[in-house]
Amino acid sequence: MEFQNTIFFSIIIPTYNRASFLPVTLQSLLKQTFKDYEVIVVDDGSTDNTEELMKGLANVHIRYYKKENGERAAARNFGIKQARGQYITFLDSDDIFYEQCLSNAYESILKFENPPLLHVAYEVTDSNLKSKVKVNNLVSDDIYVLVKGNPLSCMGVFLRRDIANTYKFTEDRALAGSEDWELWLRVVANVGIKVDNRISAALIDHDSRSVKHFAERNLVERKELALRYAFEDEAVKKIFSPYWKKINSYCDSYIALHLVLGHQYRKGLSFWFTSILEYPLSLFERRSMAIVKYSLLGLLKR
Repeated sequence: MEFQNTIFFSIIIPTYNRASFLPVTLQSLLKQTFKDYEVIVVDDGSTDNTEELMKGLANVHIRYYKKENGERAAARNFGIKQARGQYITFLDSDDIFYEQCLSNAYESILKFENPPLLHVAYEVTDSNLKSKVKVNNLVSDDIYVLVKGNPLSCMGVFLRRDIANTYKFTEDRALAGSEDWELWLRVVANVGIKVDNRISAALIDHDSRSVKHFAERNLVERKELALRYAFEDEAVKKIFSPYWKKINSYCDSYIALHLVLGHQYRKGLSFWFTSILEYPLSLFERRSMAIVKYSLLGLLKR
């Protein structure tokens, strides 16, 4: 595929009441060593001073749109419609790209001869950018990595333009928080994955991250919807059906960990036990160890 467009990367930032975080995120993009990009900020109906802030951040690279609130999937899909780049990626408004992120992605896109989907490595940091977890051990063409959950961060995924326009985020509010995993299952099942394991971005783990604030009912509904939507795709059904129990197990352990971190220890442990019954080997996974650790610490403090 030959690229004719003068813009190579479109970076879509959905945002909702994140005016306090957005300047740092945007500054990380303006520092990129690779300059052939555009930034599309999609304000999903913010009620804070995001619009006023963006007026003061005018830049040749940045375009700002404000729309009625429709959740992050709808905001990303809106951004895709505005995008002019040959590759499209997504960045949450409280995370950052390191300076070489786009440069690394560009090099790998050339190396893999314009892959449908490229994932670049990232790390999870605290608010002071101290590294907590590095996600830099993925393998090209290993589509089964998604059986264990979602190691692909939105900001790590670069979709070729035709792929981004073919496979959209499912716009269901109840799916929010799992809409990316559901999409990656469909995309990877159909077109595969290439990876660049150079750490190029940071997911900043602060207390107000939206994914930390879901009730048990929401978590269960997200799981059910994500699996239902994803398995409507024939490629997903063909490739991942043999791993149904394993996928369910990891979904339940994900719910368990979130409940435990939310101090709902007994409910969390109940989901953890269910996950082990579904797939006993999950007992030895790192997530299981974390569930046990945080449950014991929490129960002992009572």
